[in-house]
Amino acid sequence: MEADERTRIMLDATPMACSLWDEAGNLLECNREALKIFGVTDKEEFARSKANLSPEYQSNGCLSQDKMREHDALAFETGFQQFEWMHRTLSGEELPLEVTLVRVPWKGGFVLAGYYRDLRMAKAQDKRIREADALNREMEVQARTAKAASEAKSRFLASTSHEIRTPLNAIIGISKLIQTDNLNKTQQEYIEDIRKTSQTLLAIINDILDLSKIEAGKMSLFPVHFSLPELFDNLYSMARFAVNSRNLEFRTGYDKTLPELIYADNIRIRQIITNILNNAIKYTRQGFVGFHLTRTVREGRNFLAILIEDSGPGIRQEDIPRIFQSFEQLDGERNRGIIGTGLGLAITKRLVDLMDGAIEVESVYDKGSLFRVLLPLTIGDPAKIERKGQDEPVKAPATFQTLVVDDNALNRKVALAYLARHGIQAETAESGEEALEKAAQRNYDIIFMDQMMPGMDGLETTRRIRSLSETYRETPIIALSANVMEGSREAFFKAGMNDFLPKPIEGRELNRVLSRWLPMQDGAAVRFPLPAKNQSPKPSIDRELGLKNAAGDEELYGQLLEGFKENHAGDEAAIRKALAQGDRHEAWRLAHTLKSTAALIGAEELSHVAAVLAGPPGTDRETGTLEAELAAALDAVLGEL
Repeated sequence: MEADERTRIMLDATPMACSLWDEAGNLLECNREALKIFGVTDKEEFARSKANLSPEYQSNGCLSQDKMREHDALAFETGFQQFEWMHRTLSGEELPLEVTLVRVPWKGGFVLAGYYRDLRMAKAQDKRIREADALNREMEVQARTAKAASEAKSRFLASTSHEIRTPLNAIIGISKLIQTDNLNKTQQEYIEDIRKTSQTLLAIINDILDLSKIEAGKMSLFPVHFSLPELFDNLYSMARFAVNSRNLEFRTGYDKTLPELIYADNIRIRQIITNILNNAIKYTRQGFVGFHLTRTVREGRNFLAILIEDSGPGIRQEDIPRIFQSFEQLDGERNRGIIGTGLGLAITKRLVDLMDGAIEVESVYDKGSLFRVLLPLTIGDPAKIERKGQDEPVKAPATFQTLVVDDNALNRKVALAYLARHGIQAETAESGEEALEKAAQRNYDIIFMDQMMPGMDGLETTRRIRSLSETYRETPIIALSANVMEGSREAFFKAGMNDFLPKPIEGRELNRVLSRWLPMQDGAAVRFPLPAKNQSPKPSIDRELGLKNAAGDEELYGQLLEGFKENHAGDEAAIRKALAQGDRHEAWRLAHTLKSTAALIGAEELSHVAAVLAGPPGTDRETGTLEAELAAALDAVLGEL
């Protein structure tokens, strides 16, 4: 009895369910875990409920009773059987078990010891693993599909941008080329309208491409060392006249503790500020627009803080998260007539995130808004400052041989007209095959190559021209393309091209390319001489130049002149005072602003003197002489005004 009691204690303490059955299928014994797992109260209930503890059919379609008798017979015959079996508890819950049957000698015969391992947790874990695997496979398929869709979208946008930019190149280029003095005022206005609407369409295309590049994770930053006060001054000059034309007050401020040079992507910072500032001006009908640059510290890090404030319509609190969504424009009824794509702030938010910055919005509906952009502040290196491109137009030698390859006749015409301004009489080819044929007959000094052409494209044409001769291995081949998608330049260079000139062609960009690749004479490229600053007497204000800077708008140019007279009459005295007080930064800022604004109205002599005064000490003449020259030049301009 004591031995039997020890055996009972040991069986009941066993964490695995076990039982003992005779050859007739009668239950002889079971432990406590067996009762628990099947949900029965005692051995008698277990024995009575045996037929109800399995479903009628197993998962493979076999009758449970028939299959169990088969397992029992094999266990008695072989001594061992192990298999999975779907049981169920007395309450009807499914109970998957791993069953092990062992033949055991008993009273001159044999009985079966059954051991049961609960598989519910293992099955649930397997199910989770299978579901996770299926989800991973699905996500992998979706990722591949998304990647393929993104690549298809990029190819589509590259193709579409090329198709749209190609006629735009012709429209913008020709409108610039025919904008001459022999047109009457109405004709000039028509041409200017064409130019403005074309530039607006080009800006929309650029926004869509920027957003697509950001969404595809292909937007790259290109930080440079540049002058922060100069950037502020340029943005201030551009925005001031738009603010004044709407009869708004322009409140500006620049924190003098900011470093003069910083290291960042100046083009993207300009884009961020311009997007927000243009919105503030566009939506504000009365009151003011504010633009301030300062510094702030957050969590031990220095940030450039860009503050743009307005007294415009404001934004409802619940709408603030929506303003950074693509194609969103709020209060359509109230803001009817204000044109926009709803992409500016979406791009701005993504650019700020890309630059590891933050953008914050405070707004009171019907009162105004404040946008605060925080960008990491890194001090720049004066030795690595970004230099401006070549302004003086370069001229090619008379013997210079140029080939322009483009399948679009209008684009060829625009390119020829621009090149003619540099003394270049170029030949043309309208296909890759024709370009290859002409290159085989003559050695060109430079080739402008369109990318997307039917048949042989620009990349393949370039590779074949390079293989024609030793000479052509060194010939500059310039990609002439409307494809500005991320990776396009790398494709050009990989194909053997030397540089990239985007369409629509800009005179300054073409001049940069020619400055780099024209042959050198006496150590420098041949350049058109610029008029000397003290040449024969001429007006202090070049009205034609100023009117051109005002987009040919007589009314706007009049406002620029009035604004100059009102805002800059005291600049010379203010600069002299700042220098006398040793405030070189303030003198620099005033001179720099005067330089830009004078250039805008066509006062080149004044702009030149202010530019020298705004440069590093000792750059040109002595400061005292410069002050005198500035006073004389400013007096002359104000006198003419």
